[in-house]
Amino acid sequence: MQDLSNIQPYHTTLPHVTKDNWRQLAAEKREKRDKLIPAEWTLPASLVEQAGKDVTGVAQQSGILSQKELEITEIDEVQDLAERIAKKTYTAEEVTVAFSKRAAIAQQLTNCLTEIFFEDALKRARELDAILAETGQTVGPLHGVPVSLKDQFDIAGTELTQGYGAYLGRISKRDSALVALLRDAGAVFHCRTNIPQTLMIGDTFNHVFGRTANPHQRDLIPGGSSGGEGALIAMKGSIIGVGTDIGGSVRIPSAMSGLHTLRPTTRRVPYGHATNSMLGQESILSVAGPMARSLNSCTYFLRAVLNQNPGNYDATSLPFAFNEAAYARPPTEGKLAFGVMRTDHLVTPTPPIRRALETAIERVKKAGHEVIEFDVADFTSYRDLANKFYAADGGEDIRRVVSAIDEPVIDGVLVNEATATENVFALWQLNRAKEAMQQAFLDKWLATAKETSTGRPIDGLLVPPAPITACLPGNNRHVGYTSFFNLLDLPAVVFPVTKVDPSVDVLDYKPISDEDKTFVDDYDPKLTAGVPAAVQLVGMRWRDEELLSLGEVVANLCDSKNWKQ
Repeated sequence: MQDLSNIQPYHTTLPHVTKDNWRQLAAEKREKRDKLIPAEWTLPASLVEQAGKDVTGVAQQSGILSQKELEITEIDEVQDLAERIAKKTYTAEEVTVAFSKRAAIAQQLTNCLTEIFFEDALKRARELDAILAETGQTVGPLHGVPVSLKDQFDIAGTELTQGYGAYLGRISKRDSALVALLRDAGAVFHCRTNIPQTLMIGDTFNHVFGRTANPHQRDLIPGGSSGGEGALIAMKGSIIGVGTDIGGSVRIPSAMSGLHTLRPTTRRVPYGHATNSMLGQESILSVAGPMARSLNSCTYFLRAVLNQNPGNYDATSLPFAFNEAAYARPPTEGKLAFGVMRTDHLVTPTPPIRRALETAIERVKKAGHEVIEFDVADFTSYRDLANKFYAADGGEDIRRVVSAIDEPVIDGVLVNEATATENVFALWQLNRAKEAMQQAFLDKWLATAKETSTGRPIDGLLVPPAPITACLPGNNRHVGYTSFFNLLDLPAVVFPVTKVDPSVDVLDYKPISDEDKTFVDDYDPKLTAGVPAAVQLVGMRWRDEELLSLGEVVANLCDSKNWKQ
């Protein structure tokens, strides 16, 4: 039996990576990545120069994709694509080529990729086509579907740096649990996507690969830490991707990139054997979740994952199948009731975010459903509590990684010994405080049964996903509207509703604090004109399937897939 009495460091910097050469090695890594894009998929310099700020339409202008390939990559629904492959309308090879071309275009315009697996993806796609031709059966529900991965999900035999110069040259010895599961479900992996160094910041920048731009406005960021996924999927270089979320890292990039996502309850989607920061920190767990161009695609993904029995791939995952009865319930209830949380009383949502929320409320009410106020003024201590968990080691985990080569910690990441929790007993008391807050919030939720006309507690809670839309680098400073629900461990979906309109989204409030004033000072609707404004819908713990169904109801009422129009 393996000796578990002395767990070794997660990764030791390889001897050839030193404080003197790591920057050169990082440059060579970028050059190697870029050479994996075929010459015939390279955008003309003139087209790049003329592309402008919004580059989401460049693929159609590039001449790189055939009409059929454009048709394939314009499909938003994973289920639709999977069914067309199963019916042999498209081959897996055709689909893989199409999305690989579009991913290559996305990389050239937004710097969203870390690893490129186009050749391996084509090889696997051809294998899947042969299996379908010989047996008449698909391998699984994702047969031939290209799936992109955040740069945390290990694929055996490939390099994974997780945005650290200190991890250069690190080759994964095994597939992460989710990769193994998705492979068994028929998925094809064509690329991995960019992240911030440490993962613990709402931007997407590191010293190895640089910064990712928001494809709707390239002066702005796509958020983080799953910002590479956000940019890639918004550019239609992937139909669905996997991100992770410990404080908003699938929800904020989805909101800033015009995507749909699910932050599931912990232990539902397998996370085992993936590369991560702060391993062993279990007070607020990071979770893996899908990012896509529709909530239906997120539902299809979750169904595919849960019905493969995640518990057989990951010792920490729950072994429960997708709950079809829970998913089917909301549409049968008739009238639904929603709470609305307009502010966290720390940072005020900016005009486009408030307008998106009001639009969702209006559409829900117009459809005959009910919306009641759900104020969280009694829960403002959530931020201090969450931050104590995030910084409980005083930055020791990060410091141990970067110190090997004197790699600078990126701006905005807190590495401060003074934040360390005093001792184990003190950490236990923080965990008790978290559990008390979870119980208090549950009590408040259940008490809404006395306020709704349905006689039931609210079915879901409408919330801003962030106080701001896409922003300039360094300006995504408040993740409270998402981290609140990481602390409570509640599932949440995000979907786009509208876009910033400078003629309508005029600043009309006074800041409630000095911190709030910084967001007022940053606010510029002309800079953010046309970028998405999204809404978050929160559900009850473990009831992810029910939340997805509710989310589809509200997203459809808001016509979320057509937010740009």
